[in-house]
Amino acid sequence: MKLMLMTNEGTERSEYALAGGVERAWKRPVGFRWLCLSLSFLFLASCQKNATEPVAIAPEDTCRYCKMAISEKRYAAEFIDRDGGVFKFDDIGCLINFIKDQQNKDQIAAYFVIDFEERQWIKAADAYFVRSSEFKTPMSGSIVAFKDEAKAEVAAGKYHGKLLRFTDLFTP
Repeated sequence: MKLMLMTNEGTERSEYALAGGVERAWKRPVGFRWLCLSLSFLFLASCQKNATEPVAIAPEDTCRYCKMAISEKRYAAEFIDRDGGVFKFDDIGCLINFIKDQQNKDQIAAYFVIDFEERQWIKAADAYFVRSSEFKTPMSGSIVAFKDEAKAEVAAGKYHGKLLRFTDLFTP
C-alpha cells in the first residue's frame, strides 16, 4: 500500500507498509537534486589530474640555462612547472645543470626531451639516454634521448656511450 503526504516544506513523503515494518523515503525537489549532481560533478572534475603536454620549440626560443638560441631541436629538452611555466633548453646537459641548481624540484610537473632520431617529444621518464663524448651537442652535454630502448642500445654501441635512464643523469 502506498500513501503520499505533503509536508510543510513542500516535499513529498511516501510511506510503504512492509511485512517487517514501515520504510520512509523522502523525496527532494528537482532543483535540489540538480544542485547535488552539479556539485558532485565539479568535485570529481577538480580531482582529475591534467595531462601536461610538451610545448613546441619556437624560432625565438632560447635556453633557460645558457641563454643560447635553440637551433638544433634534436638535442632540446624542457620542463613544465605546476603553474604552467615552460622552461626550454638547447641541450639535455643544460636541463640537468639547471635542475641540479634548483631548490624547488617538487614544483616540476613534467620533463620532456626530443627523440634523437624521430625528433618528437617524449616524456623524459620514458626515454632511454646515451651519454657519449662522440655526440657533438650544442653545449657539449654529450647526451641524446631515444624513445626506443633497442635504438638507444645500438647508439650506445656505435658511439661508444653509456645507456642511462633519466634519474641516472643526475648522478656522476
